[in-house]
Amino acid sequence: MLLPYLSIKSDFSSLISNGDWSFKDVKRSETNYITHGYHRYPAKFIPQIVSKLILNYTSKGDIVLDPFGGCGTTLVEAKTLGRKSMGFDINPVAKLITETKTTPLKPDSIDKYLNKFVNDFNHLKNKNAQLTHSQRTNYWFQPSVQNELDRLYLAINNIKNHRVRRFYLCSFSHILKNCSRWLMKSIKPQIDSNKIPPDVIKVFLGHIKHMMSKNREFYELLGSSKNLDTPAKMRLTDSTEKFPLEDNSVDLIVTSPPYVTSYEYADLHQLILLWLGDDPKRFSRWYKYAQQYQAFRGKFVGTKLAELKNNKENKEFLSFIAHKIIDQLPNNRQYAKSVIRYFSDMQKSIAEMYRVLKPGKKICIIIGNTTLAGVHIKNAEVAAEQMQNQGFILKDIIKRELSNKMITPWRDKINGRFTSITNLQKTRVYEHEFILIAEKPRNLSN
Repeated sequence: MLLPYLSIKSDFSSLISNGDWSFKDVKRSETNYITHGYHRYPAKFIPQIVSKLILNYTSKGDIVLDPFGGCGTTLVEAKTLGRKSMGFDINPVAKLITETKTTPLKPDSIDKYLNKFVNDFNHLKNKNAQLTHSQRTNYWFQPSVQNELDRLYLAINNIKNHRVRRFYLCSFSHILKNCSRWLMKSIKPQIDSNKIPPDVIKVFLGHIKHMMSKNREFYELLGSSKNLDTPAKMRLTDSTEKFPLEDNSVDLIVTSPPYVTSYEYADLHQLILLWLGDDPKRFSRWYKYAQQYQAFRGKFVGTKLAELKNNKENKEFLSFIAHKIIDQLPNNRQYAKSVIRYFSDMQKSIAEMYRVLKPGKKICIIIGNTTLAGVHIKNAEVAAEQMQNQGFILKDIIKRELSNKMITPWRDKINGRFTSITNLQKTRVYEHEFILIAEKPRNLSN
């Protein structure tokens, strides 16, 4: 049964920002402490928010879930605080990054691999150290750069220890954008015809040494708190389907779901997807995704490529506010379907969050509003209404100010996508976001 529209605040923007949750004085170096700076990832929430929520609502040994795990911020923070954690994401790149970030390696042991790796890389110079790449991979890389990257990649695959090999592969993934023809300041696929290719091995070694330093910090922090063995598991899972968890099995949910038609995560991470997809013997799953790239892109929550799964889907998102938003969008445009699919997917995910959360425990969703075709897309208000209609009891709505250093504040007025400050059609968004805190009722019979 739908709750009345007036049960949800009609305009979250009237709320006063809570300075305790804005973390305006936190520096970028502090948001990238320990392993958080291993790999670039768009719109990731800062670890200070996650840490505060975990400390407020859990005890050591509790289980924390992030159904939109992304690059693993929630899992890293849970591990440092001695909480077991699990994350889900449909993106294999997210899984690669998260598994690397949550796996502390013995510093003295990993230091020993570097010299051997450099020797292997140099040894491959006089050999046929090239892969056969797809046309789409070739599009992004100059031949000379691609040859150097091939040598790097093959040297990485000579590493026998799978955790160390994954550590090096994460670094390799991180530098691909720098080494490609991709316009660095662009958040969408765009060629920079004037880009001067960097020294590949210099860039890689610089980042791997940075990761080694941060790994040492992580290892020592976990060692001092006796949390080295605290489990953190990332699963390749579609969060709009049934979660691979038992009913009433999770102590806290902390997540920041994608915004509708915001970042195209598949596009942003396509370079490593394509590269590993060119190696089907080692990475058969990645090869499948690369071969079926358009279908893969369409599976992401919030993508503008989303298609409705069935004719009833537009009636399944249980939200008066969502229906009011849909009614304002031109229904002859693809993005109208995308918004419908987004709200439907979010409702399915929220239903699963309710199922797996223990009674009396909290769910915390960090989400902001945006604009599309001149229509205010009230993601936060819709999510709050969907949570209430699912059975959650809203306990708090926190409005926090965003730093422009953490997220791109400009969108195109016409298509709603992120853009640059030079775009004449730009409009400013993401000055604030909301933390929705709700509880699953203790007495489910009521």
